[in-house]
Amino acid sequence: MAGFIVILAGFLTAACGTDGGGKLTEDVNLSKQLADLRQNGGSVLLRDLTGGDWDKVYISPEPVSRDLVEKEVGAKVDMEDVFMQRGNILVFMKDSSVQRATFITPNLLRDGTYGADVKLEAAGGTALIKLSSSK
Repeated sequence: MAGFIVILAGFLTAACGTDGGGKLTEDVNLSKQLADLRQNGGSVLLRDLTGGDWDKVYISPEPVSRDLVEKEVGAKVDMEDVFMQRGNILVFMKDSSVQRATFITPNLLRDGTYGADVKLEAAGGTALIKLSSSK
């Protein structure tokens, strides 16, 4: 029986794959916090909203292919072949390794690569949130 479980686990791993292709999930809490920031105005460090151990964040708007995201970050990212959701992909990196990949809705941020000191600033209203970082 133990042999069967090992074989089944191996089959499921092979069938699901580990080369990317999973589906990104939305960080609903971050989406809400950013929407509130945009609407009400203010400034905050992204790190204060996300937590985690990261030194760089890559932000991409939709639509975007996994190939392009992986080329930009220099590492495999577990996501579908083409991200078509309305919003931004955020890939949090630490020492060139992906720590977390998620997305927010709607598209609230300018694309680019930013350091851990990235500051978000909004005047209030419907404009995109401004980002600044020393990278």
